[in-house]
Amino acid sequence: MNKPSSTYLKRALQSSVWEQILEAIREALATIRNNKMRSGLVILGVLIGVTSLMAMVATVAGLNSFIEASFSGNDTPIISVSRIDFLAGESIEELNKRKPFTLDDVEALKELRHVRGVEVEYGRGMEVRYRDHKAQLISVVGSNVDLLYVQNIAVEDGRYFTEKEIEHRRPYAVLGYKVAQQFFKFEDPLGKRIRANGKEFEVIGVFEHRKTIFGGLADNFIVIPMTRYERDFKFRNEDIGINIIIDSNENLDVVEQNVRALMRMRRKVPLGKPDDFAVTRIDEIIKFTSSITDQVALVLVVLASIALMIGGIGVMVIMLVSVTERTHEIGIRKAIGASRGQITWQFLIEAAVLSGIGGVLGLILGALLALLVSSLLGFPFILPIGWVIFAEVMSVGVGLFFGIFPARKAARLDPIEALRYE
Repeated sequence: MNKPSSTYLKRALQSSVWEQILEAIREALATIRNNKMRSGLVILGVLIGVTSLMAMVATVAGLNSFIEASFSGNDTPIISVSRIDFLAGESIEELNKRKPFTLDDVEALKELRHVRGVEVEYGRGMEVRYRDHKAQLISVVGSNVDLLYVQNIAVEDGRYFTEKEIEHRRPYAVLGYKVAQQFFKFEDPLGKRIRANGKEFEVIGVFEHRKTIFGGLADNFIVIPMTRYERDFKFRNEDIGINIIIDSNENLDVVEQNVRALMRMRRKVPLGKPDDFAVTRIDEIIKFTSSITDQVALVLVVLASIALMIGGIGVMVIMLVSVTERTHEIGIRKAIGASRGQITWQFLIEAAVLSGIGGVLGLILGALLALLVSSLLGFPFILPIGWVIFAEVMSVGVGLFFGIFPARKAARLDPIEALRYE
């Protein structure tokens, strides 16, 4: 007999608590309708904090995804060989102490097992002219056919040069999209002749437009045969970039070991001495860039959280004003039997509802802002669901936390003094 009666009492108490909470929510919504200006200020403070938080989180998530997709390209496994390990923070001074790579090194790398190709890149900024029009610091790149696979870029108009044309040092050029638009906005660039640092090249192709974090800078380049670059522009001991294309991911470790062994032998690195070069995988570059963006994201989230805390202070100030304005109402509620707990819950839930509404509106506005940024910069739009939940819980939590002091002040009011208040 006791067990059913205790269960019934427990359910009755739970039902009573939920009814009180729902009643408090209804009262909070009624207060919002009756005090639109004051409620709007509370909502605005939280809205700004949540909007900035969600916009930053979504933008950084999209940026990370974009960087990974940019480096991953067409899923071709790639290893880069360079004179210094920039991921480890080696300096330019260290680079200048080490001898540059040569095309003989490239030919030796091509002979390794599981190597499908080796991209070579010379390059620096130059003045480029077409008739009376000129542009400064366009990147002129000397490369080979493998550039198309490593950079994952296609020729949109015309063609790329062939191995035979590279061998014969043909004065051909393939233009980046921005360069083509800059010089040949109203005419067909194919067959036209441009000059780079005074040397003439025939335009045989135009690359497709690339959306990247660098905007138009990513398309501000010209590619010429590497042999022509060596003949016309190469400085003594000028460095070259080397990117090795591997036939499959399964052979990545083997090729990396073979590359290290080959380059140590060719560069005569003594046994037991560290490498005077760096071998870097694309996935390591992705991790490195992701770690940087994650740190930036952390700083941005902290700043957005500060904005949310400022919004919370606004909640407390406005709720204190609300307590003062509703002192007479509180006195009436106490006179008819409302307890301190009920008064406290009424104001706490009102603060939570206000900040929660601000949080929902902030989520929507933040998502729209992130969508705008992603469309302008070419990032994918990603809104992590975990952060959405966190932002809304945080906004409600801010309302509860900063609503404690006003709620306790309201609950402690003397009913007689409150009834006298005008």
